[in-house]
Amino acid sequence: MLREEGIIVALEGTHASVACARSGCAGCHAEASCGANSGPLGRKTVEIRARNPLQAAVGERVIVEITEGRLLRNSFMMYGLPTIALVVVGALGHSVAQSWGVGDSESVGALAGLVAMALSFYGLYLYHQHAPDNPGQQPIITRILEQAPPQAEACSSSVDVTAS
Repeated sequence: MLREEGIIVALEGTHASVACARSGCAGCHAEASCGANSGPLGRKTVEIRARNPLQAAVGERVIVEITEGRLLRNSFMMYGLPTIALVVVGALGHSVAQSWGVGDSESVGALAGLVAMALSFYGLYLYHQHAPDNPGQQPIITRILEQAPPQAEACSSSVDVTAS
């Protein structure tokens, strides 16, 4: 199991949005010179949507878990499948264009590969639209580390004002 610690920032029914600090950069030798966590796109935190069976509240520190196999499978789907589609369909498009006598078969192969890659991204988008329906594909909150601080009342009659 892969575990991340984070703070719940929002609740959405049976799910919670958890803000987690990026932990991979601490172990990288180029941490000081890398710009991955700076600028408008490089955020210091990542927001994860996770199942919330413990009914954790906003502001609580929690542990979010996901299985290694699920993470590897999703990583392969997002990076491997589009790359394979690009290369395989591009090579097939080039071969078919060449056998049909098309003069610029390299361009046909490149265009076919790019279209296949775009279609694979669209297919992944459609596939992941159904991911919220499958609890096995989602991270889950497994432990509450720190309870949320109690909400302070806006108008409290127990304020002690003493004159010195």
